[in-house]
Amino acid sequence: MKCSMETNNIYVLDSNVFIWAFFEWDSLHELSLEIFKEIQGNKIILPYCVVQEVCSIFSYRFWKQKADNFIKFILNTENIELINNDILDEINFYLQFKDKISFTDLSLLLISQKYSATLVTFDKQLLNLYSKK
Repeated sequence: MKCSMETNNIYVLDSNVFIWAFFEWDSLHELSLEIFKEIQGNKIILPYCVVQEVCSIFSYRFWKQKADNFIKFILNTENIELINNDILDEINFYLQFKDKISFTDLSLLLISQKYSATLVTFDKQLLNLYSKK
């Protein structure tokens, strides 16, 4: 799996980057930690949809304490900027696509465009769409 990494100073991270960073026993854990090291000190745009998705996965598939730790991490990391999603823009953007893709993934694509940010993901479909922007 690959992820998109460029040289600008603003990043949007997909939920999967956060998820694998918190799971030490997964094969993508080390790569996720490397990503955080590479972008350390740069601005990370973190939309509501990612917080919601990560917390839901942690809470329902694993345990709520993992979700709580994630929330504490994002609240205590200075270079993370929490943003509210603009649902109407995202709905209109989503309706433009015919392929089967998650609403959150397209929201991240739109947000990366809106903020001129680098999108970091392990999702091949999303990465392919991002590379075509």
